[in-house]
Amino acid sequence: MTDLVFLLLIFFIIISTLVSNGLNVDLPAAQGTTSASPSLTLSITADGQYHFNGDKKGVELDVSISKKEKSEGYKKLENKLIALMSDESEKVLYLEVDQSVPTGQTVEVIGMAKANSWKIMLGSNPE
Repeated sequence: MTDLVFLLLIFFIIISTLVSNGLNVDLPAAQGTTSASPSLTLSITADGQYHFNGDKKGVELDVSISKKEKSEGYKKLENKLIALMSDESEKVLYLEVDQSVPTGQTVEVIGMAKANSWKIMLGSNPE
């Protein structure tokens, strides 16, 4: 019986390493690793679509940056992130941003994470 459990454990470990996020995001290259496990994955593709946890159907938001106040798109994004993170005990946001996305969009999401006391991980490809 323990042999069967051990074989199933090995099988699931191997299968879990083969599962990918499913989104084609051109990540920048960097060195280093992390030990934290993300609660939520937010991917921003080159065409400005926001994907939550690898969802193929992206959400397009009006994310124009205004100096006086945040745009409605950023408010909707922050509310959705708060709703998705509410059930998590350790709130870690894994952010995957395509290289061609303007830095301001990335910084705005990082600011949201800091304002809500979430940890943030930036995705990259290993060098």
